[in-house]
Amino acid sequence: MNVFSAMVTIVAILGVVAIARAWVESRKHSAVDNDRLERMEREFRERIETLERIVTDQRDQLKRQIDEL
Repeated sequence: MNVFSAMVTIVAILGVVAIARAWVESRKHSAVDNDRLERMEREFRERIETLERIVTDQRDQLKRQIDEL
């Protein structure tokens, strides 16, 4: 094996390792992002439920609930 072939082989191995590291890191961030998105979705759903309740409740019930707060 000559020097040029050895250098090409080393560069190819380093490239594969760099790609593998990037892939593993992206998988880690993906799991964190999914958790964050699920938490945000839950919060938005709660807010929407509250807004729906405010819009659909009768005035007296709403007024009573606000006074209780």
